Amino acid sequence: MMWKAIGQSVIGTSHLATNKSCEDAIAYKTVSTANNETALICCVSDGAGSAAYAQEASAIATQKAVELFEEYIVAEKDVDNSTVMSVAENIYDLLSNLAEERGVEINEFSCTFLGCILLPGKSVFFQIGDGAIIRDDGNNGYAAIWWPQNGEYSNTTVFLVDDINFPNLKITTVNEPINEVAILTDGLQHLTLNNETSSVHGPFFSDLFRWLRMATKPEEIEILNDKLKEFLSGQMINSRTDDDKTLFLATTLNK
Repeated sequence: MMWKAIGQSVIGTSHLATNKSCEDAIAYKTVSTANNETALICCVSDGAGSAAYAQEASAIATQKAVELFEEYIVAEKDVDNSTVMSVAENIYDLLSNLAEERGVEINEFSCTFLGCILLPGKSVFFQIGDGAIIRDDGNNGYAAIWWPQNGEYSNTTVFLVDDINFPNLKITTVNEPINEVAILTDGLQHLTLNNETSSVHGPFFSDLFRWLRMATKPEEIEILNDKLKEFLSGQMINSRTDDDKTLFLATTLNK
C-alpha cells in the first residue's frame, strides 16, 4: 500500500493582524517497514492562544511524535495504545522540562495533539483536544474518528499538558482497510463539520482528494502541496475563519 500525502499549517488573519505567529504545526513522514511496505505517520497540533510558548509547544509535539513513532516502526515494534501513551508521556516530559528551565507553569506550553499511524493491515489514531481526524467510510463518504473535544463553549478544549495521566487521550485501532485520511485543526472545523448532525461535510474532502488521487509523480504531489497552502491562505477560507488552520490529506487511491 503506497500512501500519497500533503499537509500544510497556515497562519490565520487574526494572528497576522496582531503580529502573532502561526501556532499550528504539522509533521508527517512515510516510513519503509521491514517487509518493504509503507507506513505513514502524521501528527498535528494547535498551540493554545493563551499560552506564551504555543508555537514552540505545537512544533515540539508534532516533530517528536513522528520521530518516536518512526523509531518504533523501524525497530519492528508493535504500535498500540501503550505506544501512543509512551509517546505522549515523552512529549509531556519535554515540555515540562522546558517550562521548568524557563520558570513558567507548564500550561504556557499548552497544545492539542492528534494524528495517525497508518500501517499495513491496521491504522492507529490518537487525539487530545479539538480538531478532527476524518476517514473514508467505505461508502463514498467520510466520517470523523471522534468529534472534537470542545468544552461548554466552542473556543475551549483540553490540552496535552493538562494532566500527566492523560484522561482525555483517545486512542483507537482500526483493523480494516482505510484508503483516505484527513486531519485538521479547529480553524477548519466550521467549514468541514456539521455540529447539528455530527456529520462531515463530504464535498469539502472529496473535491480535495480528487486532485491527490490523480497525482502519480512526486513532483505532482509537491505542486499539490503548494496549492494546498495557497488554498488555505485564500479569500474563500479566510472569509470564513480568521484562525490558524492545518490540513493533512492522505490517500492510497488513484483516479
